[in-house]
Formats: sequence, structure tokens, C-alpha cells
Amino acid sequence: MRGRRANLGLALAVALACHASTPSRSAELFNAAPAAAPVAPDRSLEQRLAALAVTDADFYRPVLYTWTTPASLAALRRSHRLLVATAAVGGFVSPFVRALAITATHASSGRDLARLLLTDPTLARRRYAWPSPFATVLGLGARTYGTTLVRIELRRDAWIGRYEPTAADPFTFVDANGAGVELAEVLAHSERIGAILHVRTELAIRFREYVICNPQMIASWSVATPAIRTELSAELTTIAALAQAAASTRPAELATSAAPAWSHGAPDWIGGWHAAMAFDTARYQPTPRALAALAAALDAYDPAGAPLEVVYP
Repeated sequence: MRGRRANLGLALAVALACHASTPSRSAELFNAAPAAAPVAPDRSLEQRLAALAVTDADFYRPVLYTWTTPASLAALRRSHRLLVATAAVGGFVSPFVRALAITATHASSGRDLARLLLTDPTLARRRYAWPSPFATVLGLGARTYGTTLVRIELRRDAWIGRYEPTAADPFTFVDANGAGVELAEVLAHSERIGAILHVRTELAIRFREYVICNPQMIASWSVATPAIRTELSAELTTIAALAQAAASTRPAELATSAAPAWSHGAPDWIGGWHAAMAFDTARYQPTPRALAALAAALDAYDPAGAPLEVVYP
């Protein structure tokens, strides 16, 4: 399939728009005939991207998605234990845990919180996620995280923190209304920590990730549901509109860094796309080739069994 991705252009957008409600036919995109003329992005695309954006000042997202493998999902179905990853898995220590270990040794405002996140038994197990499935569907490294999807919803009273290890004040917390929560209050009521947005912009590969770290703050999780399929279909529709916009945009404008938009977003559709991204790499730039790869990856979604929803009291 990779060898047939050269002649995409606007044909990608047209084909995706036709099949967005049944995301299982992306291979047809690569043989589609070109459309007559490109279509400029409309206001609906900008609005959709604005709804998907995550910025420094607006990061409370109670619904998160995590990709996993069919084997891992089978284990989850048996155990119903959503958070399983500890500090080290198979000898690998995540960047989040490595950063916390450094922050915990510094005389910064985040030292005590970093120590808490490392040592509190309630917060010891984690799962990494993002608000939009398409933003992590290809993975960050050479491999994807899997083809099955878990939808996770946090409790309304959960707090979400933003963690930027190199900042003078590395932690910022907000409640469900977006109001700030003082670190002293977070330390006093750590049972309300639901997730941490981990932001890295100083590294060679810039990335962001939500780290769900407290099973007590999870309202529900689900797999293989119609709601998940609906979300994937909506994302394919967005990718279709993006392909239309990309067809009339210079390649150099598409191949720009995403990280600058992570601070405050951006007014145009390219900046809107960047603000929704978890990873700042070429694989997630809004080029026709990259968008085709994202669509194909979403098409590879495998529910891996019957619908299951686990709701906690």
C-alpha cells in the first residue's frame, strides 16, 4: 500500500468524505481519480480543530483515548484493571517517570508533588492517553501502540495537572471548570489527581501525553462501543477536510513545527491542527501523504470483541 500513496492530492479528501461513516476502505483512496479543483478550508474545519486543541491554558480534557494491542485488550477484558504500567515495564522507564525523578531532587515548587507522583501507591500505576485517537494512532516511534482503542472518562471532581519539567514552576493544576488549584491543595488532597499533561518541548523530539494515574478518579472506560466508532468516523471526516485544505497549500507551509501552537493555539487551520497534536514529527504534519497514513491507521481499528463499558460508582 505504501507504494501507491504518491497521487493523493484532493482525491484523498473526496474519497474520505464519501466513506467517513464506514472507516474501513482507505485502500480505495490510493487509486481514486483527482478532483477538478481544490476547495479552501471552511469555518467548520477551523471550529472542529479548535474543539480538538490542547494548549497551555486550556488542557482539562475528561475524555481520553489510549491505543493498545488486541492481546493487551484481552487481558483488560479479563481483569478490568485499567491502569497497569508501573515505573519500569520490561526494563523501560518512561520519559514521564524519568523527568519526575529529576524534578523530585530539585529545590523547585514541584519537588514535593513529583515525589508524591513517584511514591504514592494510589498514583503508582499509569496509562498514557490523548483526547483524540488520530493524534497518536501512528505512535511516536517506529511502531504503533496497537489497533484497539480504549475510551476513558474521568470523574467530574478530578483535577488535571500540566507538567513541564524544565519550567521554573513545573506543575499547574486545574479543576473541571478550568479554575486553577493551588499546589498546596493538591498535595493535601492528592486523591483528586486524575491525570497529568506531560509536555516536552526542549527535547529533539517534542511531544505531549496525558498520564492517567489514579484509578479512583476514573468514572468509566469502554471498548468496542458505537461511541468509539462514531469518534473515529468524525475524525476521518476531519482528515478529509484537511486533505482538501492541504491540496491548495504550499508544501513548505504544511511541513512546519507543531510545538509553537501548543502554547496558545493559532488562528488558521494549520495552527489548529498543530494545537491538536500530541507529537511534533513529520508523520503528523498535515501533508497529503501523512494524512493518508493517518486515515489508513484509523481504518485498521480493531474492536477485538464485543462492546464493553465499565462504570464506577
